[in-house]
Amino acid sequence: MIEELSLKNFKGIREGRLKLSPLTILLGGNNSGKTTILEALFLAPNPFRSVPYSIGNRRVAVEVVNSLHQTLNSEGYGFLLNKYTAENAEIRCRVKDDEILLQFLRIGDQIEVSTNKAEVSHHIINFRGKEIRSFGSLSVSSFAIPSIKHSGLFLPNSLLISSRLINPAYDYIEQNWASIINLGIGVKVAEEASQLSREKYKDITIEPFLGRTLAVYAYREDGTRIRLGDLGEGMQSYIISRMLYEVEKPNILLWDDVEAHFNPRILLRIAEWFYDITAANKQVVLTTHSLEAARTIAGFSEEIARIYLLSLEDGVLKTREMKLEDVEELLKAGVDVRVAEPLLL
Repeated sequence: MIEELSLKNFKGIREGRLKLSPLTILLGGNNSGKTTILEALFLAPNPFRSVPYSIGNRRVAVEVVNSLHQTLNSEGYGFLLNKYTAENAEIRCRVKDDEILLQFLRIGDQIEVSTNKAEVSHHIINFRGKEIRSFGSLSVSSFAIPSIKHSGLFLPNSLLISSRLINPAYDYIEQNWASIINLGIGVKVAEEASQLSREKYKDITIEPFLGRTLAVYAYREDGTRIRLGDLGEGMQSYIISRMLYEVEKPNILLWDDVEAHFNPRILLRIAEWFYDITAANKQVVLTTHSLEAARTIAGFSEEIARIYLLSLEDGVLKTREMKLEDVEELLKAGVDVRVAEPLLL
């Protein structure tokens, strides 16, 4: 389990530190650092590792993060550096008595990626007069394929869930369908989804849709099928997320805006699922704007849950740790953390 995360000049966070628990809930308004923290934890095991999302035909973690931030025709990975100009961004993770350091070092139009793990295959670069061992590089301002020299893990693997990654998830599922179906994942997830709907499902399948094009379907007990894209967004998101989790079996589950599209019944099931994950000695870190969602999820795991209200002030991460009773008091007072965080912090 990652016990502490420290960031320096990584994206919008110029400086920040956060202690983590088996279940960590991050509350706050927009631009408060929540998603940046999740993306740092997603990249920390190795930004060049393979993940269950397909961007084109590639499945590299840092390319998945890049896809979440592309605007118009902008290219490159300079967004990883604070204000796009920092020379050195750092992600530090403390795991028991060990510390893993990941650095993004800007040298000209390249970002060299380095770690303090000496056993990783490297090539030597010069940074500020020091010899640094790099295990991969990224272009600052052009869409060049990352140069990868090591794709193994430095930390327990993490999986990022976001409603904005549904399409890359569909592409991955289609490209890896034979493995998924042979593992029985479709049947397992369909049975779970049946508990959250009046519909009863037997399996998740890929079949032609109105011609030769393929679609992912929920296969009903009566033999009829419905495309996942035609289900409600909450059910679709739940099914896809559960399938990816069963494929990846991550040690750390990261979920951005966990309340998005979920009705109370599905959110309650998500809370139960998170409890099961942490009971298996794995870790969950999630973000939400909703005090109600935070109360529901923390209520299942109050003994191990850590709730933070976050804000950014001139790039410095400010945090306030909250108890479940603090969340309940804010709910009773009708407080919206999206607008009240400056007062609460």
